[in-house]
Amino acid sequence: MKVPKLTDDDLAYLVSLAPDLDPLDAERRAFLLENNTRDVNAAPGSGKTTALAAKLLLLARNWPHERRGICVLSHTNVAREEIQKRLVATPQGSRLLSYPHFIGTIHSFVNQFLALPYLRSNDIAVDVIDDEIFSSRAIGLAKKSPPLRFWAQNNQSVFPIVAGLVYRGADLTLASEGGYLPKPGSTTLPLLQQIKLTLAQNGVFRFADMFAFADALLAQSPSLKERLSERFPLVFIDEMQDTSWPQEELLSRLFADDVVVQRLGDLNQRILGSDEGASKLTFPRTPELAISTSKRFGPAIASAVSRVRTGGAEVIGERTDMHPLVLLTYPAARVGDVLNHFGQKVLESFTDAELAQGPVKALCARKQGDAKKEEPGRTLIDFWPAYAGGPSSSGARSERFWSLLGCATYSSQRAATLADRAADAKRAVFLVLRSAGSPHLDGVRDGSQLFRHLHERGHDTKPARRLCRAISLDAALGTSAGGRAKVPDMFYDALRPLLANELVLDNFRKLDVFNEPDDLPEVERQQRICTVEHGDRRVDIQIGSIASMKGETHLATLVLESYGWPSRRFDLNLALPIIADTAPLSPGMPQSQLAQFRNLYVGMSRPTSLLCLAVNENRVSEECKAALSGQGWRIEQIH
Repeated sequence: MKVPKLTDDDLAYLVSLAPDLDPLDAERRAFLLENNTRDVNAAPGSGKTTALAAKLLLLARNWPHERRGICVLSHTNVAREEIQKRLVATPQGSRLLSYPHFIGTIHSFVNQFLALPYLRSNDIAVDVIDDEIFSSRAIGLAKKSPPLRFWAQNNQSVFPIVAGLVYRGADLTLASEGGYLPKPGSTTLPLLQQIKLTLAQNGVFRFADMFAFADALLAQSPSLKERLSERFPLVFIDEMQDTSWPQEELLSRLFADDVVVQRLGDLNQRILGSDEGASKLTFPRTPELAISTSKRFGPAIASAVSRVRTGGAEVIGERTDMHPLVLLTYPAARVGDVLNHFGQKVLESFTDAELAQGPVKALCARKQGDAKKEEPGRTLIDFWPAYAGGPSSSGARSERFWSLLGCATYSSQRAATLADRAADAKRAVFLVLRSAGSPHLDGVRDGSQLFRHLHERGHDTKPARRLCRAISLDAALGTSAGGRAKVPDMFYDALRPLLANELVLDNFRKLDVFNEPDDLPEVERQQRICTVEHGDRRVDIQIGSIASMKGETHLATLVLESYGWPSRRFDLNLALPIIADTAPLSPGMPQSQLAQFRNLYVGMSRPTSLLCLAVNENRVSEECKAALSGQGWRIEQIH
C-alpha cells in the first residue's frame, strides 16, 4: 500500500482533530475521501487550506512508511504556515513536519531537491536568490557599460531587459523576463551575456533561474524522477491556479504516473501567474471535485462574485447577509473623497466591537499607470496619492531607523509579529553599520543577508544577534525619548568589532542614523492607511493592491475601479452590466479583459460583511444602477 485509504471511520475521528470542519458536507467529504489523482476547484472562503490540513492530519495517523513521505507544495509561505500551524497542534500531525515528508513552497522544493544540488555539483556558490537584488545589481553593471548606457538613452526598454535577465531550459539559454533580447550578432547581446555571467559567478540569481537549473539536473540525471517518485508517493499542490506553465510543466516531469497528485485551487483567482504558456495550463482537469460553498460571506456577496467568474461552478454563500452591497459613484473632481465616504459608511454600519472582528481594506487592481488621457479612477494613486511614497510592494523594509525600532510600519489592525520585529531589527543593525562606514558590508544589501555574510567571513555574530533579540522584544526603544536615549550605546557595545577602529563612542552617537525622528513613523504609516473619524470614533482603512491582499479575509472591502493594460478598459465599466445582469459575459472576451474579471473576483470575495464598489459616475449607466438597486444594492453618490 503506497497511500493509505481514508474511510468514514477516519472522518468520524476528525471531529476531535478539527472541530471547525464538523459537520462535513458532501463536497468536503468527497475531497477528504478521494484516494486518487484528482483536481479540486474551490470557492473563495471555502476553507480549502483548512480542509487540506485536516486531510493531512488523518493521513498522518495512518501513514505506513518510514522513508517515504507526503509532499505538500504551496505558492506562498502564508499557506505553508497555515498548514503547519494546524499540523503542529497534534502529535500525529507534527510527524509531517520532518523527514521523510516535505511541506513548503514550490520554489523551496525546486531549490532543495534540484537547483541547489545542480549548482553544488558544478561548484557554483549561491549568495542570494532574489529578483529585486538581481535587478539592482544587473542595472548597476549596465550603467558602467558605455554602449549599454547609450542604448538606454534611446530605448526605455533596455533596463527592464537587463533587470530581467534569466536562464531558460536545460541548456541554460539566456532570456529576459523584462523584454526581448537583441538578435544574435548584435553588439549589445554579448554585453548582456557578460552581465548575467558576472552575476552568476558572484552567486546572484533570479527565482526563475532555479527552474532552469532544475531542468539541467533532470536532463543530466533522468533517474531523478524515479527517486523522487519513490520518496513521495503522495503529492498535494495548493493554490494551483497561480502555477505558471513553466512551473506546471516542470512539476509534471518530477513524478511518475503512479504517484497520487491532488491539486487544489480556484481557476477564477489566477492573477499571479505568468502569461507565458497560459493556454497550456491544465488546472482543473475534468472530472474535478468542487467545493462551491463559501463560509466567508452570504448569498448577496456570493451572487455578485459569481457573476464576475470566468468559469467553474457558481459560488454559494453560507453565511447570513449582514449589510446590502454598495455601489459608490463619484464625479472625477471628488475622487479623493471616496475613501473617506467608505470609512463613514463603515462607521455607520458597524459597532466598535464588530470593527475589532476583522480588518477594513480598500484595494485596486493597479497601483499606478500612465493613462493620462482618462478621467481619474485609473489606479490606486488617484484615490490615495500618498501610496506612491510608501515602502515597495516587494517587501523592502524602511530606511527610517526609528520606524524600524518602533513598529511604525504596522497598522493598528495588523500588529507586528515576532518575525516582523526580528526582520526589522536586522535591518536596523544594517542601517547603523552602513551609516558608520563599517568595512565589513561589502556585497551586503539588506539585514536579511547580514549575519550569514559576517559568519562566512569568520566574524562572531553572537553580540549582534543578542542586540537584535533585545530590540525585537522592546518596541519602546523607538517610541519613547528614554528608550531612544539608550539605543546608540547598546548598538556601539554590540557592534564594536565591526566598526572602524578610529570610531569612538562620542562620534558614533552623532551618526545621522540616530537623529531624532520628526513624526516620521506616523507619516510612514499613513502611506498605507487612511484613518477616517466621526465624532469620537475612527476606523483605519488599509490600502493596497488586489494581488497583495489575495487570500485575505476582511470585515469590509472597498474595491476601487482601475484602468487596465493592455485592455485599455476600466474594469468596473466592463463588469457592472454583467453584475447587474443586464448583459452577459461574452465567451469571446479578450484575455486581457478576462484577467480584469479575475482581479475583480479576487477583490470582491474578500469581505465577510460589507462589499462596496467605487466607480466614476460617467462610467456607469442609469439602467445599470436601476438594475442593481432592484437586486438590493444601495446606490450612493458623492456630490
